[in-house]
Amino acid sequence: MIELLVVMAVISVLAVAALPWMVTYWRAAALKAGAEELAAGLNRARQLAISQGRRVCVEVVNNRYRYLLNSCSPSGAWTGPGTDADGYFGMSNRMGITTNASPIFDYLGAASPGATMTVTNPQGGASLTVAVSVAGRVRICPASGCAP
Repeated sequence: MIELLVVMAVISVLAVAALPWMVTYWRAAALKAGAEELAAGLNRARQLAISQGRRVCVEVVNNRYRYLLNSCSPSGAWTGPGTDADGYFGMSNRMGITTNASPIFDYLGAASPGATMTVTNPQGGASLTVAVSVAGRVRICPASGCAP
């Protein structure tokens, strides 16, 4: 019985010591997943523009995003799998999104203008940048930005 108590005490000490590392890892993994989710959404918008041969604008509003066909007018909102009735995609894990511009992909996949979107984890405040170049390339970079 004493041996069992000693083993339980050792396991408890190790669990308590590993807890801060696990919380940090969990937050970082959730942030990376959010940035990858947004990058996939941007690539999906680019592919939609190429496949339909028209312009697709990606609009970010209140930590959600949607595709607007032909222009950045709300009347052209695209709805499909994964969207709500207004065409918005929600971010999982409650990640926040901010942007400096709404990228518009053309029928060749280029973006005008290029955009920088920041994905922020509300727990801890860490962030990653998702950059859309004028060529249409989507990259995930540290919060400090993408190197040329």
